[in-house]
Amino acid sequence: MSCLKGKAELLYSKTFDCANNRLELADLLEESQQTLSLGVGSCSVIVGDSGSGKTTLLKTFIKRFNEKYSTDVSENKSIKACYIRSPSNMSPLDLYRAILVGMAEPGSIQGSEVELRRRIAQQVKNKRYRVLVFDEFQQVVEKVGVKSARQIADYLKELVDELGLFLVFAGTSKVMNILEINEQFASRCSLIIEKKLLSVSTRKNYVHFVKYLITLNEHLKFSQIDFTNPEISLPIFAMTKGDLRQLSMLIRKAVFYACDKNRDEVLVKDFAAVFSSISASKKNQANPFSKKFSLLKTELGVNYEL
Repeated sequence: MSCLKGKAELLYSKTFDCANNRLELADLLEESQQTLSLGVGSCSVIVGDSGSGKTTLLKTFIKRFNEKYSTDVSENKSIKACYIRSPSNMSPLDLYRAILVGMAEPGSIQGSEVELRRRIAQQVKNKRYRVLVFDEFQQVVEKVGVKSARQIADYLKELVDELGLFLVFAGTSKVMNILEINEQFASRCSLIIEKKLLSVSTRKNYVHFVKYLITLNEHLKFSQIDFTNPEISLPIFAMTKGDLRQLSMLIRKAVFYACDKNRDEVLVKDFAAVFSSISASKKNQANPFSKKFSLLKTELGVNYEL
């Protein structure tokens, strides 16, 4: 049982091996390397719906970046990347505080905008931060007025230019607005990554979805489940709608359900059994594993041969 639970615990990290994550990670690492080598600051943007894998990509990028430069014997040995969670209540001051929190500044983070900017510059210098990664950054451009948004964009451009930093902004499509607010800032954007939810709208999309499941199962090693069987893969898609977070949650729940039944293997019926506990919004929906396959195909818009 402990082995089966161990698979559930490792699930979220293993999803990184699927889809285009490795290529996107390579692109981010390459852009950051070029920025550091040239000494000219730049930024990148990652956009996508919730559940498309943005945060997983960001945190893996930070981990790999920090691992690389913690063992590098060059003069850049101690440089770091910093993860910053954008605040939900947004103002320039809130953003500056969030940056300092991400930089692990001790004590109470109070002061004027000028004071907080000074402290950010000091932290960058003292801890040698060269990469700042902003998650959920759409909150910055959605919840402030044009004047404040422009003020934030201007400040971030200063960080890029004066300190030679590589900034990464991730969030919904609204994140792109930060580039529209300041044209000079937009010219410093060297990479845009678009993350998408998985889909079965076309045969190509369906094949991609199944490949995701197969790749994930290379780690999970579910021997009693054939993810290439559309009568298994399509109900799973219907339960998650291509949301990677929901998919991880579904598999995790199925694993623990199997454990509760004192089994050391996950079965298809375990996925069906946990349907009602996946999301409150699905409680009034019929379990896709109990539907006729032809009806399920029609509901999902699958009008091609599988």
